[in-house]
Amino acid sequence: MTRRGQISALVKLISDSSKIVEAHYAKSSKPYVPSLDDTEPHPLDDQLAEKELRTAVQIIEGACAQLSATVARPSHTVVNKFMGIFESNCLNVALTFKIPDVLKEKPTGMHISEIGKKTGLEERKAGRILRLLATKHVFREVSENVFVNNRLSTQLLSTNPLSSLGLHFTDEVQKSTVLLSEVLADKAWGHSYSPTQTPFNKYSGYPEPLFIYYEKDVPRGAELGARFGLGMMGWGDASEAKAVIHEFPWKDLGNGATVCDVGGGIGNISLQLAKAHPNLRLILQDLPERIQQAKNEVWPKECPEAIAERRITFEPIDFFASSPVPGCDVYYLKNIIHDWPDADCIKILSGVRKAIAPHSRVLVQEYILQPANRVPEDKAPVKQAPEPLLPNYGVGRIRQYNLDLDMMAMLNSQERRLPDFIKLGEAAGLEFVKLWDLGETGLVEYRLPKAPRSHL
Repeated sequence: MTRRGQISALVKLISDSSKIVEAHYAKSSKPYVPSLDDTEPHPLDDQLAEKELRTAVQIIEGACAQLSATVARPSHTVVNKFMGIFESNCLNVALTFKIPDVLKEKPTGMHISEIGKKTGLEERKAGRILRLLATKHVFREVSENVFVNNRLSTQLLSTNPLSSLGLHFTDEVQKSTVLLSEVLADKAWGHSYSPTQTPFNKYSGYPEPLFIYYEKDVPRGAELGARFGLGMMGWGDASEAKAVIHEFPWKDLGNGATVCDVGGGIGNISLQLAKAHPNLRLILQDLPERIQQAKNEVWPKECPEAIAERRITFEPIDFFASSPVPGCDVYYLKNIIHDWPDADCIKILSGVRKAIAPHSRVLVQEYILQPANRVPEDKAPVKQAPEPLLPNYGVGRIRQYNLDLDMMAMLNSQERRLPDFIKLGEAAGLEFVKLWDLGETGLVEYRLPKAPRSHL
């Protein structure tokens, strides 16, 4: 494609994809695309997006960002990127002081003077923070210094697990990532992949890995660990991790098949499996604190029937010290491998390898990183974006690259490409079978290697 045709091509991608989005909304029980001013959820908000709709949205996001970067002066675009830190800091203020909860009391609008009284914030500073967020489409200023919630800010209500996720990213993650350059410049830490030599360790002063901090540091680390556990429920919704519930053929496993959710936290995916596939027997394994939180707080509220029917078992595990419950049909690991450097990943998968039976499958749900350069289609692990978009959809799939840097800052780990997963499996004695495309994430399937045929 010539340089002259790129702007028109990007505009066409946006136009064509917008028509697809409108068509999908037109088929719903509320046949319209909601306005940003709406505060009531749309029926499609809680549904798993169809692949065509999800792809159209990613194209729109990527093409709009690429079009803006193409037509604006480079200095204009780069300076705006420098200043992106202020949005996340303002979000932290909104979450910390529960401003969305306060605004919910007055759906018609609340003046900053009243917001200040209810939150303890100095009113003019609160107004300036809210105005920046409203300009970024979070909250709405209905008249001067009078703000209301909107379609995005309602996601920040303290009752929504996304609020816990937002506090995680805008608190310990952001404060750690600020130190990334300083850590990278350190002669020892900059080249280390140790989970104890990270920007998080430098920020917190804590000498052990992040997840030990979440379990053992009392009260601060334990409080943040519980918050992180709730936030992962919000992360699962935002990233449509529940696609695995519908895209993988769980029914084919048969009645009474056992699924071990290894390192599953409070059991976000297990909860959804329990509701969608009551024929399965589930085992949730994680560190003791998370298992107690799941057993005593989350599951009795979210899925008491699974407890009553004994379809769920809660078993603590340190997957570096022991193997999961043996002989299960499926061992499912979501967002586990990305938490650790290669050597530890091999240790985790080797522990699973010791537990599995010949019929078992190992399913690893993670982001599958794509390069930003275009490759022949038959060499791409998943379908590439249409030209002239970046082949990895650019901003349309930026979350996986943001998370890759999150892993670097907090754990000295990373998101990986498909060849990386294949090599890790082989090192642990597992054979790669298939990559299931779940939309935003992928599902890497392993099994025991096939026995070599006899040549007698």
